[in-house]
Amino acid sequence: MKNPRQRIVRGVLAAWVVCTWPSGCMIPVRSDPDYISRGTRKVTSHSVSPGQVDSANTSNADNLTVNGQTVSARELWLDLHDELSSKAGTLSPEAYQAYLERQAAQLITDKIAEMLLYGQASLRLSENMTASIDKYVDAEIRKIITTGHDGIQRRYERYLESQGHTLDDVRERLRREIIITSYLETELKPKVDEPTRAELLAAFKATADSFRRPARRRMSLIDVRVRERVSQDAATPRHEQPENARAKAHSRVQTAQAQLDSGIDFADVARCFSDGFHTDEGGAWGWVAKGSVRERFEPAVEALYQLDAGEVSDIIETEDGFFLVRCDEIDRGVEPDFEMLQPQLEERLFRVAYNRLIVERVAELRAKARIEPADLECFHATVVEAGRKVANDE
Repeated sequence: MKNPRQRIVRGVLAAWVVCTWPSGCMIPVRSDPDYISRGTRKVTSHSVSPGQVDSANTSNADNLTVNGQTVSARELWLDLHDELSSKAGTLSPEAYQAYLERQAAQLITDKIAEMLLYGQASLRLSENMTASIDKYVDAEIRKIITTGHDGIQRRYERYLESQGHTLDDVRERLRREIIITSYLETELKPKVDEPTRAELLAAFKATADSFRRPARRRMSLIDVRVRERVSQDAATPRHEQPENARAKAHSRVQTAQAQLDSGIDFADVARCFSDGFHTDEGGAWGWVAKGSVRERFEPAVEALYQLDAGEVSDIIETEDGFFLVRCDEIDRGVEPDFEMLQPQLEERLFRVAYNRLIVERVAELRAKARIEPADLECFHATVVEAGRKVANDE
């Protein structure tokens, strides 16, 4: 069993986040889980209307300073310019205000965590580490320019300018992220205990359903219906009409079957002979599972599950018509297996424990930190207004 502690998290993150299971999911570090609700209630209780901030309370709260590191309220939003503009254009004023308040609270919380961790991590840097980090950052920037901007640095710089950034901003951000990640891996990862078998089994029972996928098959169908053949000719006796219509439908499906036997493509035959919902798509229904169709089509699905991929059924007769079914593809589904999922379960439990240690470390650092302004709820209102201005390009 591979030790999860040996899985080193590398790469460049767009903002300060901690990876958690499943792979690719990101969650922010929250050292104060109640802050968001407190911040939102504060703004609401003061009745801050859209576009307004209480200047008496926010005149000295334009910047956030953590142990000497400073960031402006506006800087917190720079990466979200496009999202802000989109939300402003699509949400109601009330919903947009609520979005700004929630997002501002999260940005403040995340930024404090990042600044605290960076300040602590910087104390551990040696000259050799600094040189290695700078080389890595330069290599990452070259990779970005090569893959995303045709290798032309000035093109990348113009793009950054359009987003309110400079190349030095990107370099500093990458550098900070690498320093923080390295610090956490060195200081906290070794403290995470490997999960016991009992813990793994409990995690398996709790998550097995999310991995379960029922068997299914991709179906194409030629559906020839009796009612489509009922004559409207008044000269035909009424009692003969259903019988005649059924004979016509049977003859039609037999012709379709003969064309399939001669090698004509199923989709082409379906377009010519089928009366079904998906005629224009060549009879293609897509993925179908047992029990997922109306009663009328159940005989077709039953036949589908007797076929191998690529096979076509014999004519299936029902009360109101005839079917020809082709099995296009088979997905036998997935039934969760503990041994198969054990590596993912190990990773999940490791990430949960690792993230808990990070949250605890941030809380410890925050308890000793010098944070200005002391009234973060007041700064929250300033950040909300700054977000509104960024969205409006003010």
